Amino acid sequence: MPGTVDDFMKRFGGEATVDDQEAARYHDRFASNHPDDDEFDSQTYHQSATEYLGKLPSEEFQQGAQAAIAKAPPEERQSMLGGLMERLGVGGGGLGRLAEMIGLSSTDPAQMTPDDGARVLDYARKENPEALQKVVAEKPWFMKAMDHPVLLGVLTMAATKMFNKHRK
Repeated sequence: MPGTVDDFMKRFGGEATVDDQEAARYHDRFASNHPDDDEFDSQTYHQSATEYLGKLPSEEFQQGAQAAIAKAPPEERQSMLGGLMERLGVGGGGLGRLAEMIGLSSTDPAQMTPDDGARVLDYARKENPEALQKVVAEKPWFMKAMDHPVLLGVLTMAATKMFNKHRK
């Protein structure tokens, strides 16, 4: 298990490389409710994730989101996408309009392909980042399943924000 927040900030503030397993362990510490992980500021992490994801080019974001969705168990994928669409307020007629606008093959979260899910997530990150931030907070598996460079970018941004808070 990775060490303290200070270890985390040193690790991500330096020149060292971080492998997939170490990045996943740090992600788990931020997502954890365990008392030993209280110093890992989950709110800063979720804000960093939303901010970092918001800056990615659409193609890069959609590739990472497709990969993450494809790895998820069907019930997790359905829960995440259904909750996100509710937060986006696209029930009823709005759902058909959204499907047409972003090119979904289905509006049923249980029937959506990874490509459909990535399109909904991409729409959310551009049009309602707060909805995406709630998904990141409630569904920690999503960030963990994103491509390694994306997870590293989020962790690096979180380390920078935490370092700046500690310096004040």
